[in-house]
Amino acid sequence: MRTRFFFGSALLLIILTLTAGAVFAGSAAFSGTFAGDPTMAVVTISTTNCISQGASQVRYDAFPFTVSATGAYSFSAASTGGSGTLASIYIMNSGFNPAAALGNCIAASNNGNAAGSIPTTLNNVNLTAGTQYYLVIFDDTFAQTTPGYNFSANGVGDIILGGAPGSCIDPLPAGTPIRNVPLGAPAYYEPDLGTLLSFSLPAGNWYVTDTSGDFAQVWIDCNANRIWIPLTALGG
Repeated sequence: MRTRFFFGSALLLIILTLTAGAVFAGSAAFSGTFAGDPTMAVVTISTTNCISQGASQVRYDAFPFTVSATGAYSFSAASTGGSGTLASIYIMNSGFNPAAALGNCIAASNNGNAAGSIPTTLNNVNLTAGTQYYLVIFDDTFAQTTPGYNFSANGVGDIILGGAPGSCIDPLPAGTPIRNVPLGAPAYYEPDLGTLLSFSLPAGNWYVTDTSGDFAQVWIDCNANRIWIPLTALGG
């Protein structure tokens, strides 16, 4: 079975600015939102351990990254919302499949509190230079009403979002048309109803790279694998 990598695509500011190879010398800081993000089955946490993958769906953003030096790195995510909101963190090793995330989850934390007065922190995670990791920031509430987060990280080396400088898992083919998906759509990893993923494609404009039978192939981002949606989900 081929490895599949997916990450949240609704965080428009970060997608536009933190492209493959964005380097933060010894530290990183940015803000994001969960509005319109895909969902994944939550991986339960006993800080700093990943315990099990449940059934409750949580909105998330995920970013591939590497580090330039082997050693300890620390991460922080503070909710930008009020009471009853919380942003939490997973670190994934080698790959990220939201439908089966537990196996790659090497560290996690949900020790913050509502409104970001105490941010979620994940300290002294030992990472290896050149290894592909994924940072996953998610809405850690039953109500899924956390509007967004302020994230920061620091460590012994540079933090390179998007993988190694200049890397691109899947370049966008030249001339790919943009199609509207007015209501969003269920996502599949093959053009087959038996390959349903645990998240949906948010409503919006998307690159459609191919069709097969009753499905359209959607390009998500340079560092994510393509997905398939029903042709009926495409607008005019």
